[in-house]
Amino acid sequence: MTDVSPSVPLEQQTTLTSWQAPVLPRHERTKQWYIVGGVAVLIGAVYGILTGSWPFTIVILLCGAMYYLMRDHVPPLKTMTLTTGGVLLEKSFTRWEDLAGFWILETPGYTEIHFVPKAKRSSDILIQTNGQDLTQLRMLIGPYISELKDKKESLLDALVRTAKL
Repeated sequence: MTDVSPSVPLEQQTTLTSWQAPVLPRHERTKQWYIVGGVAVLIGAVYGILTGSWPFTIVILLCGAMYYLMRDHVPPLKTMTLTTGGVLLEKSFTRWEDLAGFWILETPGYTEIHFVPKAKRSSDILIQTNGQDLTQLRMLIGPYISELKDKKESLLDALVRTAKL
């Protein structure tokens, strides 16, 4: 992702589609989730105390407190715009030429689109589709970059999503 101007100014590019959606999903956590999380934090803290690892204990307790304090956090909406020149997420523009492809993650609660940069050390550009027609998105993006149908979420991402972290 770059903040530099595209080769063709954005004003001269045709907008293919645009929508607003959060980058991260908002998870509804039940009382049971908080109980299990609290027990896990307590077990971790007791383990840290018993082994004399005070930094571990402090980090575990701070993580537990952070999740409790962030329980009502609503991820802000971001504007995603697909143009004939590339992808604009808020103020960050990435040209089609700088992308290796895209893939779509469909979960029971939300669907998100991932744009994979060609640069090896760059992370995916991702945003939820927020009800966009996936067939239409594929047709709009297809002429510029290919869909990576073999791409799946990583084991860590699946664990984070399943645990609602």
